[in-house]
Amino acid sequence: MAFLGKILIANRGEIALRLIRSARKLSIRTVAIYTESEKNADYVKLADESVSLGNGDLNSTFLSVDKIIQIAISTSSKAIHPGYGFLSENPAFAKACEEHQIIFIGPSSEVLKLMGNKPAAKSLAASLGIPVIFSQKIDLQSPDHFENQLHFPALIKASYGGGGKGMELVHNHEELKRQVEKSARAALNYFGNGELFIEQYIQNARHVEVQIIGDNYNNIIHLYERECSIQRNHQKIIEEAPAIFLSAQLRTEILEAALKIGKAVNYSGAGTVEFLVNNAGNYFFMEMNPRIQVEHAVTEEITGIDIVDEQIRIASGFPLSVSQEEVIVTRHSIELRIYAEDPSQNFVASSIPVLSANLPEHPNLRIETDINGKQQVMNQFDPLLIKVIATGKDRESAIKQLRDEINDLNIIGPETNTRYLEAILAHDDYNQNNITVEFCKDKHKSLIGNYINQLTPVHLPYLIAFSIENKYIRNDHPDVSDPWNCIGYWRITDPAILLKIDDNLVNIGLSLRNKTKSAFVLNETAYCFEIISESKGRISIQINEKIMLLSYINDHQNNLWISCENSQYRVSFPGLLKSYPETIVGSGDSSSIENGEIKSPLHGKVLEINVENNQIIKKGDLMMIIEAMKSENRILAPRDAKVKRIVVNVGAQVTDQMPLIYLEDKL
Repeated sequence: MAFLGKILIANRGEIALRLIRSARKLSIRTVAIYTESEKNADYVKLADESVSLGNGDLNSTFLSVDKIIQIAISTSSKAIHPGYGFLSENPAFAKACEEHQIIFIGPSSEVLKLMGNKPAAKSLAASLGIPVIFSQKIDLQSPDHFENQLHFPALIKASYGGGGKGMELVHNHEELKRQVEKSARAALNYFGNGELFIEQYIQNARHVEVQIIGDNYNNIIHLYERECSIQRNHQKIIEEAPAIFLSAQLRTEILEAALKIGKAVNYSGAGTVEFLVNNAGNYFFMEMNPRIQVEHAVTEEITGIDIVDEQIRIASGFPLSVSQEEVIVTRHSIELRIYAEDPSQNFVASSIPVLSANLPEHPNLRIETDINGKQQVMNQFDPLLIKVIATGKDRESAIKQLRDEINDLNIIGPETNTRYLEAILAHDDYNQNNITVEFCKDKHKSLIGNYINQLTPVHLPYLIAFSIENKYIRNDHPDVSDPWNCIGYWRITDPAILLKIDDNLVNIGLSLRNKTKSAFVLNETAYCFEIISESKGRISIQINEKIMLLSYINDHQNNLWISCENSQYRVSFPGLLKSYPETIVGSGDSSSIENGEIKSPLHGKVLEINVENNQIIKKGDLMMIIEAMKSENRILAPRDAKVKRIVVNVGAQVTDQMPLIYLEDKL
C-alpha cells in the first residue's frame, strides 16, 4: 500500500498552505488552483503544479464543480482535498469525484448528503437517544407557520451550511418574516441551496465541539473537545481546547455521543460534532461539520496528532495511526482569528490589501496565514487573514502568551479586529472562563472602545518622533538631494512643522541643532527621542525611558502608514510640497458625506437597494446592502437627508470608494 501520488487542493490561502505542507511531508505532489488575482500567492508557488481558474466570482471559480473536476483529470490528480468552506460539504462535488474515480478526501457523498442536511442530522441524533434542540423546516412561502412547540427567541439557520452564514436571531413573527428572505439568499449564495430551518434559541449557552476521525476499517476515535463560545454574529473568533468548564461526567457523555453519531454513519475522515451546553449543564446535539475545521490546530497542539496527515493516510487506504487509548491531552491551546474588518464601522469587511504585518515568532506560538511580509496580499473571497495559536501548560499561560505576542502584530493596510480580540483577552470574565455564546454581544461597548478614538494619546509622541526622523532628519531619505524635502541640521533656526495624522492637524516645534539628541515641542512640552533600532519597515523609538515598536511603509504620495500596538495611522506632510495634491484630494470621508456623496467602503456586489430617488431618510436608515468576502455589509444613512440620486443598480460590482448614492438636505 502506498500514499496517493498527487492531490489537487480545492482551496486557497492559509488552509491550502497547510494541506500542501502535510502532503510534502508525505512526499505527495500537489496541484494548486487559483484566480488570476492570486497567481503570485505563496500557496500557488509552494505547490508542485498550479492551474488558473481565471477571473470571476465564487460560482465560476472555487465553487465550479465541473471546472475543478476537469483540472483534476487534466493534471492526473488521484485525489482532491477540499479544505474547509467552498465545496467541502457539497455532496454533489463528492459524488462527481466518485463518478470520475477521484478520491474525495473526506466522507462519502452519501454521508455528506445526510450530515450536511442539518435537520436530517438532528433526526439521526434523536433516533440514537441523543438530546437535540427542537427545530422545524421553514416553508419559504409561509414562513410564519409553525407548530406550537416553537417559542421565541429562535434562530433561522441554513439547512446545508454553517459558519454563521444565513443565521439570524429573531424575537417574534414580524422579525422572522423580515429575515427569511435575507437568510435564504445568503444560504443559496454560499451553499447552493436556500433551504432554511428554525431552531429554538438557547440563551447563555456554551458551544462545545468534538473532533472525531474514522478510517475505512471500522475504527473511529475522538481527539477530545474544543470550546468555541466566543463568537461574533454567530461566527467563531476564538477557539480553545480542551473545554475545561466541563465536568468529567459531562465530558464523557458528550464524547460518547459524538462517537455514537460517527459510528452510526460509518464515518470516514475528519469531522466535528457540535453541541450546545445550557446553564443547567444539559447538552444538546446541534450539527455535524463533515470536514476539517478552521480551528483544527488547537486540537493538534494539545494531542500532538496531525489531523491532515490522518486524513491523507485514510484516503490512501491506511488505518488510523493511533488508538483511542493513545490520545492524551497534555496542554491547553487557544486560537485567535484575525479578520480584515472594521469594528468601528459595524465590522464591515475590508478588501484593502495587507501591505505589512509583524508576524510574531515563539516556540509556543503557531501562525497559520498566507501573509509572508514580502508582497502585498489581497483576498477577494475571505476576510480571514491570520490564525494565531498559543499553547501553554494551562489556560492562563496560553492567554498570557497571546497577549504578549499579538501586541505588536501591527498589520498595515486593512483595518482588523486585532484590538477587539485583545480586549477580549484582557476582559475579567474571559480570564475567569465566565463566558457564553453571548459574550461578545453582552460586552460589545467595552470591546469596541479601542476603535472609537483612533488617535491614542500615548502613541502621538512616537508617531511625531518617527515622522521627524523619516522625513526631516535622516540622510538616507530617497529625496535627500532636494534640500526642501529635508530640513535637518543645516537649518539655522529651529523650524515649526505641520503634520496631519489621520484627520488631525498637529503643530510641532523642532529642535534639531543638537546632533546628538533630537527633540520636538508639542503643546509646550519638550520630548527628546532616540532611535534604538530599525530594520525592514520596523523601528524602535525611545521617549522618556519607554521604548515602543512601530511598523511602517512609505506610499507613493510621500505619506507614512504607521502601525503601533495594532493601531494604524496615516501621516501626511502639508509642509512638504509632494504632499499637497494628496492633502487636497484626500480630505477625508467626512467632507464627502457632508457634501452628500455616499461611497462604497469596499469592493463587492450590490445585493439590495433599500431607498429610492427623492425619498426622505433618517440617520441610521438602511440604504443598501453590499456583499463582499462572504459577508453582507449594510450601508446606513449618515444623517437625515433626501435621496437625490442613486448611481448603481442591484447586481452591480462596486469598488472601494466608488460613489453609490448622492444625498441632499431635506426641504
